[in-house]
Amino acid sequence: MKLLLENWREYQLLTEAQEIQALYESGQITEGERIDWLIRKAKSLGITVTTLIALLGAGGVGQSAEAGIGDWFGGGGAESSQQQEAPAEGLSEDGKSFTAKFQLAGDVQLSMQNADSHALEGAADNGLQGAEITSRMQVGGFFYSTASVN
Repeated sequence: MKLLLENWREYQLLTEAQEIQALYESGQITEGERIDWLIRKAKSLGITVTTLIALLGAGGVGQSAEAGIGDWFGGGGAESSQQQEAPAEGLSEDGKSFTAKFQLAGDVQLSMQNADSHALEGAADNGLQGAEITSRMQVGGFFYSTASVN
């Protein structure tokens, strides 16, 4: 019975993850919203984001955990043949946003939060009061967060 419940929970998690991924790929949610879902889901399960991504990536036969991380952060799948370009760091040309980067460490969630913090600090230092995080992306071993004012 316990095994049946564990399998059912895994099935529900994978189904929900596939729905979130489909929403992202169709443009109905942003990358930030997708990452926020990962953070909330990992917290509700009492595991790290990295562990959750590994679980999602290892869901398929012959699929490695690294493949799952690439799929969730833009580095895997059919698009992996195209190199993703890092955004320009610092104040944008129009002066309405600030982008900061932070090196990806062992804890993905903490790395994202640090990138967000640096972007918000940079925005405030450049007079962008009330800026909010509007995008996040991972390129190579770095997270890039952009803080913008509306």
